[in-house]
Amino acid sequence: MLNLSIRRSATFLMLLLLPTLALTAACSSAEPEAAETPAQPAAAAPAPTTPPAAPAQAAPTAAPEAMSADITPPRPADPNGQTGGVLNVAYFRKASSPDGYQAGGTFDRMYFFTGNEVLVAIGKDSVYDPSESLAYSFEVEDGGSRVRFNIREGVQFQGGFGEMTSEDVAFSLNRWFEDGSGCRGCPSTFRAVTEVNAIDDYTVDVVMDPPDANLVVKMFDRGSIVHNKKHWEAVGPDDHKSNAIATGPYKLTLWDVGVTQNWEKHPDWWRHEPFADEVNIQIISETRTRLAALQTGEVNVSWLQAEQIPAAQKDDNIDVWDFTGVGWDGWVWNHGLEPLDNLRLRRALIKSVDRGALNTSIYLDTLRDSQAHTFPPESPFGIDAQDLWEGEHLRYDLDEARALVEAVASDKGLDLPLQLTGVCERRPDRQQFCEFLQGSWTEIGVNFDFQIVSNASERSDVMEQCQTHVTQTGSGMLLPWYMEGSLHSSSNGNYPAKICKDQGSALDADGQALQDQLDMLFAEASESFDSAVQIDKYKQIQRIALENLYTYIPAMLRVNYVGCHTPTTGGCETNPMRGDGFVRNGDFWIKQ
Repeated sequence: MLNLSIRRSATFLMLLLLPTLALTAACSSAEPEAAETPAQPAAAAPAPTTPPAAPAQAAPTAAPEAMSADITPPRPADPNGQTGGVLNVAYFRKASSPDGYQAGGTFDRMYFFTGNEVLVAIGKDSVYDPSESLAYSFEVEDGGSRVRFNIREGVQFQGGFGEMTSEDVAFSLNRWFEDGSGCRGCPSTFRAVTEVNAIDDYTVDVVMDPPDANLVVKMFDRGSIVHNKKHWEAVGPDDHKSNAIATGPYKLTLWDVGVTQNWEKHPDWWRHEPFADEVNIQIISETRTRLAALQTGEVNVSWLQAEQIPAAQKDDNIDVWDFTGVGWDGWVWNHGLEPLDNLRLRRALIKSVDRGALNTSIYLDTLRDSQAHTFPPESPFGIDAQDLWEGEHLRYDLDEARALVEAVASDKGLDLPLQLTGVCERRPDRQQFCEFLQGSWTEIGVNFDFQIVSNASERSDVMEQCQTHVTQTGSGMLLPWYMEGSLHSSSNGNYPAKICKDQGSALDADGQALQDQLDMLFAEASESFDSAVQIDKYKQIQRIALENLYTYIPAMLRVNYVGCHTPTTGGCETNPMRGDGFVRNGDFWIKQ
């Protein structure tokens, strides 16, 4: 058992406690002054609620107080006058795209926020932080069906491309619905949005039908990255992957795929001149090599995994930070593709996996053995699924699992062993996970053959060919509405309902009725500004999904880590994690 008494990041757990979006309005005068009391939504829509301070506290029902509009941060003092130099950051897998908007995979935040910025940013306290956002305020109008964003003046694009205006913002957001724009999940995530309009140079309206109470929080992620419209139209999405022009602290100068990324500082960055002259993202997939590079100071900041932590904790030159809530390790499957279209087979595959042995053998007991489904029990959204995990439905039992496989084979007229295919990442823990599944499923009469790819984007490419049953994945559900990415019928992650429905893996009548029920619950949750309603609907969704083993299966809540080499690196003295559980490379600097 690892000693986990290291510095812990609590910010991510706060995310799990957000019952609904705190829709806050602020004054938008050209000369910032104290904000006025925000206007309430029209009477037809209930007032938005603020999040509770702790799990046991009921969500307040009053509208939040207005934020101050004086939120342009002053340039911080140089950290002991130590600026300049090259910040070296180690990442663990091939990067899918430094563009950010087109990047695939949750963990890609570790590199693409080096140069990209979002319209509404999440702060370290897990809520909207106007001081770091390209929109310094917003108002909710028309009963919640329109959100008006007030854009900063004077924000300069990298590379001399001029000032960011609402035209660039509206263009970037309207890419949600353009074929070939690269944001796989955006059409589903923002399906309530009907149009995004530039009202004047510094005002943008997002119009929805029906309203989506979670809109602004959904925009904390890559979906609201702002790029330069003229540059995008000049180079197109393919060239933009390696030649993005955004507003962030560093501009991409080199992307050597699978090897490195080089970024140079953007001296006209609106917040302040970046501390480091350059940021170099090194791809080091081998865990021991990555740890050694951190120990020697060859890299200043590094992504770490469970097997690296004992040695890292013993090194006085390394601060280790963990973010225990980033996600589940498990898998997603195409449950419409034979023979996975049979619930008994899906149950058999779950029942054959010894989660305790999986934790010990691969993750060195850093996975949390939880009876929950998507969120831990202390979260307002967590469900008590102990009866399913420990009852006949899902409990570990090889004999029962083997009998289920034999029954499915008999009913379908299939020979044993049954054949399943999969796709996994070229990353030690992910490959070992797939090998563990392979061995477990062999025990019950199922052959599992899987191919290895470089990153999450390539895994999605394989699954979208609709001939592969299982993709191993981690990360997971940062917030309740992220479940839509796997369970809603409009999502690319729901293979039989969306991507593959016309390619041999369509839902049967019972499956379609179940999907319709999930879609209805998602609509009721997203259209409500009442936290109690949202919590109830999202709990119902989790229960239905788990009872039917629908789309994704979390194994256990895993722990992820980042390490700082403290003799050479500034910014590690206090918790470097943002509310999404990730760091921003612009927060670090080199000690001279």
